[in-house]
Parts: sequence; structure tokens; C-alpha cells
Amino acid sequence: MDVVVWRAPGPASFAEAAARYAELRSSPLGAFDTAVAAFVRELRQTSPDPSSSVSWNEALTVGTDAVIVHVVWPGQRQVLDLVALLASRHGLVCYEPARQVAMS
Repeated sequence: MDVVVWRAPGPASFAEAAARYAELRSSPLGAFDTAVAAFVRELRQTSPDPSSSVSWNEALTVGTDAVIVHVVWPGQRQVLDLVALLASRHGLVCYEPARQVAMS
């Protein structure tokens, strides 16, 4: 399951979030964004699942203006909630393609 996080000028609709996700999956990412970097730093300071050998380094596709989080742990909901919380804290959009939910 993937979750996508990026900066947007305002709340994202499902259609806007779905289009951005498709764009990120198929093209290089753009200019460096400090909010995305702060999000990644804070996320990496947490432990997604202490009993797992999978680390954030293996579960993140980090671009310069967006991050795709590949949620691979059994406690997916907890990880998704953490990602959404941190994205909100840093003023970023968080999109869950599987549930077709965009949060700003």
C-alpha cells in the first residue's frame, strides 16, 4: 500500500490527488521543498514497527518535492495515521490511493 505526501497550495480533491499520484509514479520529481524534507526527517525519527527488519529507508521513495511511503508493516493503519499526522503538521497533502482519500 502506498501513501503519497507533498505540498499543495490548498486542500486537494480526490481527482487532484489521484492525478498527482499518477504524475509522481511516472516522472522525475521537481524542485526541493523544505517542508517535505522536514517531514522525512521527523518520520525517520520514529519506528514504524520495532519488531520488523524493514526500515524507513527501504519504505520511502523520496523525491525533492514529494514522498511515496510504501506501507509494508502489519500495523498498516498505525503507520498511515502517523504519516497523515506528520504530513498535516508540516502543511502537506497526504493521499491514500487505496482508499481514494486525500487529506490536507
